[in-house]
Amino acid sequence: MNEFKRIGGLLNETPVVKNLLLLNVLVFIACLIYPSLTDLLAMHYPSNPEFKPWQLITHMFTHGGFMHILFNMYALYNFGAILENGRVLGSKRFAFLYLFSGFGAIFFHLAINGIMAYHYTGTVFFNNETVLSAQLTDKAIKNLSAIYYSGVVGASGAIYGLLAAFGYLFPNTPLMFLFVPIPIKAKYMIPLVIIAYDIAFAQYGLDNVAHYAHIGGALFGFLLVLFWNKTNKKTFY
Repeated sequence: MNEFKRIGGLLNETPVVKNLLLLNVLVFIACLIYPSLTDLLAMHYPSNPEFKPWQLITHMFTHGGFMHILFNMYALYNFGAILENGRVLGSKRFAFLYLFSGFGAIFFHLAINGIMAYHYTGTVFFNNETVLSAQLTDKAIKNLSAIYYSGVVGASGAIYGLLAAFGYLFPNTPLMFLFVPIPIKAKYMIPLVIIAYDIAFAQYGLDNVAHYAHIGGALFGFLLVLFWNKTNKKTFY
């Protein structure tokens, strides 16, 4: 555990983490100065006129509030600095893991929303006219409105990829919640507590968090490090 602290604390050894922290903070400040920028950078549903191709990337560096960016950057600092270290993944693989998880997260989120839209309307690329012409329940209209009008922001999908990677590479490392000082091994906390929480909330729609993006980011991150580990014939502890 001391080794993790030593590695994780040296951000001068982890340039990608430094640059990601800086980029996220700069975008956050820019959105505070120009509030309309958030909607321009957020990921919109592809059939929404507000959708722009660059949003597939920019949404990952945009956040909806101070606590949102604080928790994401805290996780990036703690887990990213360990994973980027040359004795684990190195900068190139870490950067690829981060972006791969982020793209996987939004792909999974859009895929689930597309399946839901098709179930209700018979088409993936629906609009207001499609919804009005269909005989739908109030719940269906509410779900479709959330899909169509909501803009997705945040690095959480990429962060979940890092969490899944960490849980796979360092399964026996004890972790603790910020406000609950009870150590739980990473192999239990990450899949059973964090991901299970997202699955439960995604099913019942109890908040406005893109839980399917979290699940997708974790899934893509896990599969990537699993592939790397199998092809490299190398085991991490």
